[in-house]
Amino acid sequence: MEAVADAGRADAGRADTRRVARRDKRRVILDAAAPIFGDEGYERASIDAIATSAGVSKPTIYSYFGGKEQLFRESVADSAIQQNAQVLEVIQRLDFSEQGWLASLRDLGMRLVECQRTPCAVFLARMIASETARDPEVYRVVRVKAAAPILEALAGRLAMLGNAGHLTVPDPTLAARQFLALIGAEISDLTEQGTRPVPDDRVRAAVDAGVDTFLRAHTHSPR
Repeated sequence: MEAVADAGRADAGRADTRRVARRDKRRVILDAAAPIFGDEGYERASIDAIATSAGVSKPTIYSYFGGKEQLFRESVADSAIQQNAQVLEVIQRLDFSEQGWLASLRDLGMRLVECQRTPCAVFLARMIASETARDPEVYRVVRVKAAAPILEALAGRLAMLGNAGHLTVPDPTLAARQFLALIGAEISDLTEQGTRPVPDDRVRAAVDAGVDTFLRAHTHSPR
């Protein structure tokens, strides 16, 4: 019986090793694909170049992703997820105290906009916009894998502000969408789609205007 148990543990160990190896190889392919798609775009990027950069064979890429189109979708979504790690951290730091929630909400708006203004984030947004016309599935994959967790996290924090009595939030998900839209309402025009630097005080004024509009909709009296 002990020998059987040992054999079972060994089989489980080998299965775990295979799963780890598969995750690692998938990670290597995605890491290799991102800069190539970024530099070349979907049409010019080749599976050969990605396979060479990743140190794997073309059949390996096909076995993991099925083809170039799905690899591109997964690569864009993966890049968005990595960008969003910082955004999630910012959202999770929102203060719910009576003394600090309002300043924290304004700071959250500014921090979220700052995350969106990084060169990587601007580049990624442009790539998603340009490639969605060719393949609408790109947007859906990014929305499900990257945007939805951000919206869910923000909705949860706004609901907690509502539970604390600071805001009126009958629909947290809608409130989260409105908050994101309002804090960024002027940013595209100010920065000319991320191509022009703008002083931080001007960006903050735009963000504060968005937060003020949000507060008028979600508090009993303007703040």
